Formats: sequence, C-alpha cells, structure tokens
Amino acid sequence: MQSTTAVRCLLAWSLMVVTVSAALYERPSYIHPCRRNDPEINKCIRNSLNFVRPYVARGLPELKTPPLEPLRIEELAMENNAGAVRIKALFTDIVALGAGNYTIKEVRSDLKKLRIDMSIGIPRVETRGKYEVIGNVLLLPVRSNGEFWTEFSDITAIAKIYGKPVERDGESFMGIEKITVDFTMKNARFKVKDHVNTQNVLGEAINQFLNQNANELIQEMRPAASQSIGKLFRKFLNEAFTNLPTRLWLLED
Repeated sequence: MQSTTAVRCLLAWSLMVVTVSAALYERPSYIHPCRRNDPEINKCIRNSLNFVRPYVARGLPELKTPPLEPLRIEELAMENNAGAVRIKALFTDIVALGAGNYTIKEVRSDLKKLRIDMSIGIPRVETRGKYEVIGNVLLLPVRSNGEFWTEFSDITAIAKIYGKPVERDGESFMGIEKITVDFTMKNARFKVKDHVNTQNVLGEAINQFLNQNANELIQEMRPAASQSIGKLFRKFLNEAFTNLPTRLWLLED
C-alpha cells in the first residue's frame, strides 16, 4: 500500500513539474518557429531573426537580453601583437547606436550539429565612451587615455555560431559554445579627446592621423576586434538561447 502511494505521489510530482515547466516556457509572440525538416529552413531562420529585430532592439527582459538600442557595454578589451599596430586597448562605458538596425542577409545551418552561419548587414554604427591605449603604431610609442567617438558605415559581418545542447528544468536548450565574427566596412571616422597629450596641436594631429589612416588601422586591428566582439555577442546570445527552449523555436515534424 505504501509502495502504491509513493508511486502515485511520484507521478503527481512529475506531472506538476511538467505542468510548471510548460507554464514557465511559453512561446513569445515575437518567436516565429521553424520546422527542423523544412527544405527552406535557412530562409525560415533568416526571416525569424529579422522579424524579432525590433523586439531585440528594445531588449527582452524575459530572455535576460539588454536592449541593442542603445547597446551599453561596460568594458571591451582587445590586444593586437602583430603588424604595424601593436597595442593593448581597453574601452569602457561604451554606448553604441545602430547595432539594432541589422539585417540578416543569408543563413546556412546544420541544426543536427547546432551550427548556424549568417551574413549580417548594418548601415551605420556610432559609438562613444572612454579608452586607454598603450603600445606602438608604426614603430612610434603610443600611450593615451581619454574619450572617443567613432562612426562606421556599410558594415558586413559574417558570424559563425557553434551551439551545444543544454538540459534544464526538463527542457532542452541550445547553449552557445563559441562565436566567430569577421567584418568589413566601407567607411570609418574617429575622434578622440586625449587626456594625456593635452596640447591642442597634438590632439588635432592624432585625430588627423586616425582618420587619414582609418582603413589601414581597421585592417590591422580587425582580428583583435573580431575576437572581442565575438566574446561579447556570445554572452548576449547565450543568455537568449538558454532562456528559450529549443522546442519553441525549432519544431519537430
């Protein structure tokens, strides 16, 4: 008799867990799910990611993702040890405008491996914040800190997302194991207010140098910048995907 009662209690408890789990994880209206065996799955994922754009721009507290407009970044560090630009840079209190105006142009996926590659276009991104830089540029020693402003336009990025299965609360999620990012842009502008080299003439010379050599500097710093941006967006996407069960965005046939 006690054994039968225990089994009934266990079944009731299991049913309660499943019911609570289902209540906790309901499909939000901004999620347009795709079917795993859809022959046009890549097109579906692309359309879904573009549909969710205005919601992502405002932020999704239920998925623990902050707003993309503006995107606030406490700290972004990068280091480049090769080529003509060899520096360590720390950027803090960053505010970025324009990242939420992305367009997913193309998607290639292998969902059995939880792998998604995508091409992303962003018309314009403007950032401002504080910076500290130490190192060498064209063999010249550089040591500077202060405030910065940048503008990048016609940005194309390739993001490769490597997922991993995560089990929690009786649900399956896709965790983000790694993201690699590479990017190109057509135009860039820089402005810094140097707190170390406070002479106006020198400050103007630094700004002139940055803007005259913008493309070359970006090319030199691109690997380090790509790595730092990849780490940032891995954290961003991992929060979103590990709070959204796979069954809500990827349907089984």
